[in-house]
Amino acid sequence: MLSQEHYEGVRSDAGNHRDDDPTGHVAVPEPRSPSAARLLEMTARDTDQWRADARAEATNIVAAAREEAVALVRSAEQEAASMVETARLEAARTVDEAQATAEIVRTEADRQRAQSEAEVARLQQVAADHAQHLRQHLNDMLGRLESVPAQTKDHAGDDL
Repeated sequence: MLSQEHYEGVRSDAGNHRDDDPTGHVAVPEPRSPSAARLLEMTARDTDQWRADARAEATNIVAAAREEAVALVRSAEQEAASMVETARLEAARTVDEAQATAEIVRTEADRQRAQSEAEVARLQQVAADHAQHLRQHLNDMLGRLESVPAQTKDHAGDDL
């Protein structure tokens, strides 16, 4: 059976040689027993395989994330373009409605103005006609009043 000191020596030696290999493999000194050597070889192989599997999985995850990000960006751009186009169409419709409403209001205002002007002209004509009629009536009344004293004078002399 291997002693605790043997494993500590192997671990310590492995730690000392870790930076020597640029591939990241741990350089392990030759073990003192064949079964330990076999176990270390199997562990090293398994570790290399796990590392390769982890790298491949990480690469696949990153690639899938990039594809998903591109799809999300594309979808967001399409949605934004659709929203902008919808807003543009809604704004154009609102402007058209506002212009149509303004035209209706303008037409109605013009009609009411023309109607009011016609009513003012009619009322001015009525006032002028009344003024003329009143003048004529007052002149007739004045004419009658002037003729009444003359008739009274003529009849006053008859009494005498």
